[in-house]
Amino acid sequence: MDQTDSTPVAGTPTTAGDLETALTRWREALGPEHVLTDEASLAEFTDPYSPAGFGYRTPAVLQPGSVEDVQAVVRIAAETGVAIWTNSQGRNNGYGGSAPRDPDTVVVNLRRMNRVLEIDEDLAYVVVEPGVSFRDLYDAVQASGKKLWVNMPDISWGSVIGNTLDHGNGFTLYGDHAAAQCGMEVVLADGSLVRTGTGAMTASKTWHLSKRGFGPSTDSLFMQSNMGIVTKMGVWVMPQPDTYKVCDIKVRQESDLEALVDTFRPFLVDGTVANCPMLSILPPPFRRGDFWDQDTPVPRDLPEGLGPEAAVMGAWNIRFALYGDREIVERNFERIHTAIVSIPDAELTGTFIDPEEARLGNPALADQKARVMAGVPDMSMLDVLKMYGTGGHLSFASTIPLAGVDTRRIVDLVRTRVEEAGFDYTCGIILYQRYAIHVSLILYDVADEPQVKAAHQLYRDMVVEAARLGYGEYRTHIAFMDLVAEQFDFNDHAHLAMVERIKDALDPAGILAPGKQGIWPRRLRTTH
Repeated sequence: MDQTDSTPVAGTPTTAGDLETALTRWREALGPEHVLTDEASLAEFTDPYSPAGFGYRTPAVLQPGSVEDVQAVVRIAAETGVAIWTNSQGRNNGYGGSAPRDPDTVVVNLRRMNRVLEIDEDLAYVVVEPGVSFRDLYDAVQASGKKLWVNMPDISWGSVIGNTLDHGNGFTLYGDHAAAQCGMEVVLADGSLVRTGTGAMTASKTWHLSKRGFGPSTDSLFMQSNMGIVTKMGVWVMPQPDTYKVCDIKVRQESDLEALVDTFRPFLVDGTVANCPMLSILPPPFRRGDFWDQDTPVPRDLPEGLGPEAAVMGAWNIRFALYGDREIVERNFERIHTAIVSIPDAELTGTFIDPEEARLGNPALADQKARVMAGVPDMSMLDVLKMYGTGGHLSFASTIPLAGVDTRRIVDLVRTRVEEAGFDYTCGIILYQRYAIHVSLILYDVADEPQVKAAHQLYRDMVVEAARLGYGEYRTHIAFMDLVAEQFDFNDHAHLAMVERIKDALDPAGILAPGKQGIWPRRLRTTH
């Protein structure tokens, strides 16, 4: 078993409970067709990027179709002592997919709850259920005829709610998905139903408009946690702008990284650039063995046979967008250009795209970033997995200050460790207003179990080393949740201790997603 920090010790309590009784009752509550136990069905709800021998599995998958179904699932779990692990679409690949931390935990998959409940053009928000993917939401908005842009991540198959709860991001003005949510409906561990913010008032007119209600704000309590199951969420979206300009910065020298970050930062801090830009050095989609058959990392001066896409490697590139009044967009572009060309050999280019054509996914949006920055679905980023035979990856994602010196430190740390371990360094650095997230995909062949184990060990080592530099992981694979939580150690892990007290109060039976984000119920806490 590779999940060494998440497997209960033999003879200690597990999450199993009275499984047979629970399955019988769940079949009665949901219908037998919505309680999956056959191996063929269960195969989808594991970690697709881990070998079978790693032990990521579940004894059953439940697929409720309504809030009432979710309440029934939770109550039966509490009464039988069988733990449940909830996902929305179940495509959190790179972070564990659908798999629970403990193989006795039953997966609750919410794909059947797939309604877009409201689309408001005037106030620019939508209300969705957890089974709604970004692609689904885009299609619903287009079908409505309303001129709104959906906050789109790189891969559009994931759940809007699921991605938001895991602090995911997109690339429009509302790219910080956790910040763009407003008002949740949540089923608690006892089956009761609560609404956050002003939704706590019956018939509230501002549930999805005002984040703060009366008293403590509790929305974040249900993000990256195991305190409840979110069944509805309001999400702010972007009105279609008057002007859309796709912008690219390229520097020729790898050593220009610090200057690039520090020169671009003021335009993020003052709001000139208001979407989430991507600073990257990413490989073109190619099968590694076709051009490099050595065990060492692929050289940065790649063979000419890789074609023109390889020209971006070895340089740093920022993709961002400017939206709004055309004259203001042009003036802001000039300001950014004046600053960027102070870096020798730096280039800033920009292309205006008609916003209406962009919203409709016009063929002019062939470029991946141009599509997602316009809220248009895309799946092409999965092509990076072509690098290996049966491609898989771990996503190592560290939060850093938006400063050149910190960007250099995390790049040097990760690049050095990744290449020492024989892997190829890739990164996409997501730029926010004052901080950034350095995401490095550790790419491997899922069929090569020793290589996957090496990737896991590399990840563990880097978590600790990054923490020593003051950089914590913003999100992680299920195998490393305890390790990452351990790095948040101020005052003898006082924050985790506080969260555990909340967990014990809301979920005394400990049946909701044991171990998620390193938060274990009292009955399992001493074993981890």
